[in-house]
Amino acid sequence: MNRDDIQSRLAEGDRLLLDGATGSELQRRGVNVSKGVTSEGGLGAWSATAMGDAPDLVREVHEDYLREGADIITTNSFWTNRERLGMVGLADRMEAYTHLAAEIACEARDRLNPEAYVAGSMAPPGWGDLTKEFTDQSAVLAAGGVDIILLEYVGSVADCVQAVEAASRTGLPIFLGLKHVTLEGTNSAGETFEQLARALEDHRVDAILPMCSRPEEISAALPMLRAAFDGPVGAYANIGYNQSSERPEFPKRQWHVIETDDYPPDRYAEFARVWLDMGAQIIGGCCATGPEHIAALRPVVKGLEKEKA
Repeated sequence: MNRDDIQSRLAEGDRLLLDGATGSELQRRGVNVSKGVTSEGGLGAWSATAMGDAPDLVREVHEDYLREGADIITTNSFWTNRERLGMVGLADRMEAYTHLAAEIACEARDRLNPEAYVAGSMAPPGWGDLTKEFTDQSAVLAAGGVDIILLEYVGSVADCVQAVEAASRTGLPIFLGLKHVTLEGTNSAGETFEQLARALEDHRVDAILPMCSRPEEISAALPMLRAAFDGPVGAYANIGYNQSSERPEFPKRQWHVIETDDYPPDRYAEFARVWLDMGAQIIGGCCATGPEHIAALRPVVKGLEKEKA
């Protein structure tokens, strides 16, 4: 293993390329990520079920991002918690699926680029005991060999603090992914980044990244986040992954539809240039981005354009 300490690299100003989406990319490759959808139209276990149905495709997604130059790949454990897996009768598979997600990502990394990092992904279950779920799931991810705990899709300040406290027990670096930031420069609960930064003053957070928001929303939020938080920041946007107007009917139709015409790879890379100018150090893609978007980001994030010039 030749990986340098990621906290030191960020402190030195390094820019790191995060991978793109996993769940929507699995959907693109034919995996049913709509299991457990409720009669009211709520999303079920999403990509968590791929750990049982399509682990080889999960591995392929990681490999494709590594081949495009990703410095950080993300485990397919976003919702492998008990609550979400319980929607499809698999609550008892939390440990097995979470560990497998870490194992597959680490194996792909070790084989293709030992200097890359594996981020162990976790998102709030939406109900139940967030602290217990995050404590248990992060412990499994740490045992599986991940380098970072990536807390994804976190909304309110209270949830951010609760998630960070739970994940801190692993002793691993923590990245915090803020969902649905707004054009007004607030989190999804309408709270300011100043409120978030104050609440996290006594907690170690190694980077904060607005995520699962439109590129324009991230562009509006990043300067305010950068002003409030004195640690590294980054970004990874949702470029067109929304609920279908029709009920899922796999394989004909899934809960989400993928519509990326507004943000082809070259245009997404233009947003990345702006984010870098705003001080972002970690840039990748969220929902609907794929390896082609990471390929377009690589020369921007790694400064290869300047070398060619």
